[in-house]
Amino acid sequence: MDLENLDRRQIALVASRGRCVVGLLCIFWPSLVARVWMGRSEPAVNAMTRVVGIRDLALGIGALTAIKEQHQDAEWLSMGAVCDGFDAVVSLATPGLPKRARLIGLFAGAMAAATMKLSRDFADERQTPPAPVPAR
Repeated sequence: MDLENLDRRQIALVASRGRCVVGLLCIFWPSLVARVWMGRSEPAVNAMTRVVGIRDLALGIGALTAIKEQHQDAEWLSMGAVCDGFDAVVSLATPGLPKRARLIGLFAGAMAAATMKLSRDFADERQTPPAPVPAR
């Protein structure tokens, strides 16, 4: 895959696959993710990390399917963007979190903005009428 020449659909696929990977990490290695994100690993934090993982895996699989089928791709991407935006706000606004949680919050905010832009682009594609076929 040529990373410099990716089109919107390929970028959305990469982002959705990344969401699936994050989801799987949260589900199967919650203590690792919790330590990296929140600075500590304890049963309650690990449980919530798994909840986030299931959410991200479901959103990632849904987006991958929708993008490949070219049906409701904008909707699935925007749902993920809203979740990422909320993650960003919580990570940035919650007092007492370590600095790395703030960095992850910034990354989540950037992903939210990028994914929402992709979502809008896909929605706009639906509004653009197809080019007329020349008569023969």
